[in-house]
Amino acid sequence: MNCQRSLQGRKGQAALRELEAALLALPEKRLIAEHLEDANGDVCTIGALARFKGKITDEIKELGEYEMETVGERLGIPRMVAWKIVEITDIQLPGNFHHYNSPVSPEYRYEKVLAWVQSQLSNSAREGRE
Repeated sequence: MNCQRSLQGRKGQAALRELEAALLALPEKRLIAEHLEDANGDVCTIGALARFKGKITDEIKELGEYEMETVGERLGIPRMVAWKIVEITDIQLPGNFHHYNSPVSPEYRYEKVLAWVQSQLSNSAREGRE
């Protein structure tokens, strides 16, 4: 309930709009799980926002290995929204550390996360983008 309120609130909607822009701006439409950024330069959902804002620093990378929600907060995402983003990216999709079904590709993860973000945007937020 609190999470849904946070997602639909003014700050949550602003964070989701910015996250959507960050995802759409990725040159390679791929998302990894469980790490902010890998050796190939691929990023997770929170990492996409950090890159979009030009804030992938050593401090953020180190923090991202343990507290992705905190990284999200430092990037301006309300805590409950950051938690939900991490849950969608790192827990709910098959192939993640916490999920034992067959793995998913980074491209599939990107599609599913982008679709979730867009589904969470209110009608007024959608109208503002068009």
